[in-house]
This record gives sequence, structure tokens and C-alpha cells, in this order.
Amino acid sequence: MVIFRPLSIFLLFGSICFAQRTPRRCADVPIPLSDGKTIHISQYHDKVVLIAMMKTDCPECHATLGFMSRLQHEMGARGFQAIAVAIDDNRALVKPYAERYRFPFPVGSLDPGGAIKLMDLRADAHPVVPYLIFVDWEGNVRFQYAGNDPIFNEAERNLRAVADGLLRQAIEKKGPTYETRPAGKQ
Repeated sequence: MVIFRPLSIFLLFGSICFAQRTPRRCADVPIPLSDGKTIHISQYHDKVVLIAMMKTDCPECHATLGFMSRLQHEMGARGFQAIAVAIDDNRALVKPYAERYRFPFPVGSLDPGGAIKLMDLRADAHPVVPYLIFVDWEGNVRFQYAGNDPIFNEAERNLRAVADGLLRQAIEKKGPTYETRPAGKQ
């Protein structure tokens, strides 16, 4: 049994050792949307943003986008913004996917280089999707989670708590008017 102790420790704490730097400034990568427009994360200054890096053929990703839709409806007026970013090899799949499901938030896509930059990973990384990035009201990545992170064990409850906590911090820092301020307004 002693032989397996180092492996057990690695499995329990490995995600801590290999966690990405947070907080850090979010890369302002241009994200082409399924409707032909392009967004930048900096457009959402003053909002708490949840970015889901996903694939259109991933059932776990689709489930994640489902509860992100609920979060958008419930928390959007408080300053929450969800964004889905597909990292499919065939980017042509994104537009029909977005049209089919009509998510209440932007759905775009990135090539591997843009995705790696946004996630702040090594160029040879192969992230597990869905891959979630929480960006605070100042444009800093506060948390990010690969699809195999334990937070996904009760994903909706846990991610709702993270989003709610960041929104509460924003209100504490910016004052009570933060909750009703439209995007981009100071």
C-alpha cells in the first residue's frame, strides 16, 4: 500500500499543482460569433463573465450550457454574462448548433491558438471540456475549471455559488448601483 501513497497524493492534489494562474488579466482575444459579429471580453467590463470553452458534440458541454442559460436568465440583471466558445475542429458546426438551441448569450468559436491564449495554457495542452473561466468585473480571471475538476460533481449548484460570490464582491467593491447598471456604463 505504501507504493500507492505518492499516486494518491498526486491524484488528490494534482489539480492544485497544475492550476492556472489566477487571478490574472483575461486575454482579450477576438471571438467570432455564430451570427458573424465579433466580441472581445473587454466589452463586458463591469460584468462577471462565465466563459464556457466547449465542443458542439460534447453532452457534458451541452448540459453546462443549459444551466448557464438558467444563470443568464436569473443573474443577468445583476451583472452576469455567459459566453460559449466552441473549440471544434470544424468551426462550421457552431452556427447550426447556436441556431438550434438559441442560447440567451453569445456563442462563438476560436481556433486552437486563440483558445489556448484565452485559457492561458501551454501550446501543447489538451484541455478537458467543458472548460470554464470566470472573469470578474475588472477583467481578471478569478477561477477556471477543466471538465474533470471536482466542481463539476454538482456543477450547477457549485458554479451558481461561484457566480453569486463574484457578483456579491462586485457589489461590495462598486456599490449597490452595480446590480442594475447596463453593460459598458460607468
